[in-house]
Amino acid sequence: MITELIGREWELADLLARLDDAVHAVPQQVICTCEAGVGKTRLVAELAARARERGVRTLWARALELPDPPPFWLWRQALGPGIAAPDGDRVALFEAFAASLDDGAATGTLLVIHDIHWADEPSLQALLYVVRGLRDRRVMVCATERTGAEDGGWTAIKPELLREPVTASLPVRGLSPADSARCLQLEAGRALPAELADRAFDMTGGNPFYLRELGRSMRGTTDDALHLPTSLREVVRARMVPRSARAVELLRAASILGERFSIAVAARLVERSAADCLAAVDEAVDAGLLATDDDPGTVRFAHALVRAALLDDLSLHQRVVLHQRAALAIEALYPDAVEANSAALAWHWANAAVTGAHEPAVRWARRAAQVALRELAFEDAVRFYGLAMTHAAELEPLERGRLLLERAAAQVRTGRLVAARADCAAAEALARKSGEPVLQAEAALVLEPIGERGWDRAIADACAEALAAADLPISLRARLLARSTETAIYLGRSQGVDASSRVALAVAERSDDPAVLAAALRARQLACSGPDHREEHRELATRMIAAGEHARDPAMEMWGRLWRIDALWEQGDLGAITRELSCLSWCTEHTGGPMARWHRLVAEAALAQARAEFDDALDRARRAHELATTLGHPAAFGAYRSLLVVVGHHRGHPPEALAMPQAPVRGEVRNLLFAALGTAFPMVDSGMTAAAESLYRGLGRPGTWVIPPYFALDVLAVGGAVAAGLGIVDDVAYFRERLSRYRHGHVTGGGGNAHYLGPVELWLGKFAAALDDPDTAEKDLRAAARTARTIGAPGFAVEADCELAELLLVRGATADAVAVAEGALPVAESVGMTPWIERLRMVAVHENHGTTLTPREREVARLVARGLTNREIAAALVLSERTAQNHVQHILTKLGFTSRSRIASWVGSGRIDQ
Repeated sequence: MITELIGREWELADLLARLDDAVHAVPQQVICTCEAGVGKTRLVAELAARARERGVRTLWARALELPDPPPFWLWRQALGPGIAAPDGDRVALFEAFAASLDDGAATGTLLVIHDIHWADEPSLQALLYVVRGLRDRRVMVCATERTGAEDGGWTAIKPELLREPVTASLPVRGLSPADSARCLQLEAGRALPAELADRAFDMTGGNPFYLRELGRSMRGTTDDALHLPTSLREVVRARMVPRSARAVELLRAASILGERFSIAVAARLVERSAADCLAAVDEAVDAGLLATDDDPGTVRFAHALVRAALLDDLSLHQRVVLHQRAALAIEALYPDAVEANSAALAWHWANAAVTGAHEPAVRWARRAAQVALRELAFEDAVRFYGLAMTHAAELEPLERGRLLLERAAAQVRTGRLVAARADCAAAEALARKSGEPVLQAEAALVLEPIGERGWDRAIADACAEALAAADLPISLRARLLARSTETAIYLGRSQGVDASSRVALAVAERSDDPAVLAAALRARQLACSGPDHREEHRELATRMIAAGEHARDPAMEMWGRLWRIDALWEQGDLGAITRELSCLSWCTEHTGGPMARWHRLVAEAALAQARAEFDDALDRARRAHELATTLGHPAAFGAYRSLLVVVGHHRGHPPEALAMPQAPVRGEVRNLLFAALGTAFPMVDSGMTAAAESLYRGLGRPGTWVIPPYFALDVLAVGGAVAAGLGIVDDVAYFRERLSRYRHGHVTGGGGNAHYLGPVELWLGKFAAALDDPDTAEKDLRAAARTARTIGAPGFAVEADCELAELLLVRGATADAVAVAEGALPVAESVGMTPWIERLRMVAVHENHGTTLTPREREVARLVARGLTNREIAAALVLSERTAQNHVQHILTKLGFTSRSRIASWVGSGRIDQ
């Protein structure tokens, strides 16, 4: 068997250069990609050998091909089994992996991961976490993958890894004709005709594994004919021929155990003692079919393709018998570690169940799923529950229904909501058919409302039906009442939710079940999420955090942290929000799952936006959007769109923010409200008043709008801004009156704030200016600017100063206006607030705006002051409506105004004639 590395000089040089960078604190990750047998194993083995020669700490892990590897198998191989997650602490486990990988080694660490495409998803999630935190660590990760073998977790994680700046991809292709001939002859042990080597290259494409197999088959012969088999199975069969019957029997039986297997278990498969099998193992190792492992009691197949070919040769009867023997052997050999082997037992019993032994298949698959959940390996849990369901036909309906709900709950943790919904529906059907009200109630509680009307209505109906049952446990009834309250709020049915949430909380307080209390607290928080319950917001957050800490439930605590952040937004305490985000991050990492990460990203994006760190805000918002979009969650668009619009308000709106919204589904009042206002607002900012007016007036009078409590302040501020931009003074007065009761507060949402709109005084000042109340406007705008500067929200300080400078200019206080504008300009320029920079510069450089208007623009300004619309101006001046709109926009730009009402006030002040 050759040991020389052939034809890989360039690839090896590239890897060694990256290793040198890693040793000098420039971390690296390389993914070596090639087809099966091209030589990735030999290449990385050479890299590892060279690394050890340099004194680099070298670790090795190899993924398993079977679909039942233990969770975090890669890391347990590389670092040993001693690292565990205390109290199910997933992020602490990942941090422990990172710390053990680095280990402070001055000469650096090389981690080789072989066949990463077969890795379990929890291991891959941990790898992504570690790679993202490498920074200046002296670490190189070198992984090998087989082309065309992407599946499962690797398909999802690989793109994420490739986006990391430390990651590079290294393709490993077949050998050249010259190197192929050299490989073939070295393995054959003799010189071969050139034409035979050429034909071998043509038939193998330079694949070293096939070349080595050919060379071995020619070793010790004088036959120069090329006998290339038509499949790998034939190659393996040829290599089996000189082996003893005992060795062949052992290899074929062991193929069902996976790439790496215990000699003791394999011995049970052939009904011999482990000692009696050692000679056969040695024979297979000498033949290059098996390789020794670090654990003296285990060996592995030298190449996965060898095992696959052996497995294919087994008949169905042989496989079933062997799987049953394997399961019984593991149970007998490892009685104190059956839980650690639950994944393997689930796999073997499932394959043995063709004979009708379904009960152990279900039992072990369910147990493996529960182990995976405890280890936060949610994707594995879903897979094992699916395996259990495959064999659950003979279970009682109640037990089958509970199994469905367990899988649905695991699906929710992974973000696969549609699949979870299907499982819940199937469980509900079983409950109705078998008359099991408790099961039906439990099915109604698995899913949460998400803001999609059809989804939320189905949950509401399920809760109502379950609540109609008699003799439900009181705790279950409390949870149903809480969930129905949440769903009613999402559906816009606010009547009675205050009372129902109070009842649910009162019942929950008499229960000793923390899950019941958490459900009731969530319902109460949503019911009072509006700005009139600020004191209760803080109280509920504190109670939820305490409940989560007491129950050691990071998901429960996460909700309390989100509520506390909402309460801090209401106070405008950005510093405290920063500190609280670190606690939220801990909770989301330990909760696991994509929606927890979504919540953290949205909260971080809102804080970055408030601080005018716009690029960071948009980056986090986009990542959250991509995450939720992948899951099909309706929150994906709303949170992203709102932050995009608010950032655009300060930096300039991108084209997608100005596109007309799609027509809403009939009956979706809330969607229509948010879609219309969320589009009209940037349109007004951009001077597209005609299109904005159409959207705004289509909503009807503001007093008739159905506004969820958690969006009340957003709607009042944005709605008033649109009305002011359109010159609809009656509506502006309405919004000003509604918003004024929240003076000294901040415009934020509740239930997980996705953006910040500044101090309430900022918007009150704008509305006062639009209503020709300059004294109040000046007072409010100065207060808003002071508040924004104090809390560290520079974008809103610039906005307030700009509005104030324009107001002062209209009032004739030119020197004060210029001073305010010049003071705000450096901040606006430093954070890239392009539209506001232009407006501030116009105030700063023009002491008399009236002289900048053309005669036609003055004429148009006077007509605007009389209250004429663009269409009426066009008719009066015999212009096209488009031309009239352009004139109005030019006037707004030259004067530095944002609304037609400001033009009217300016004309009324007499400055147009100066």
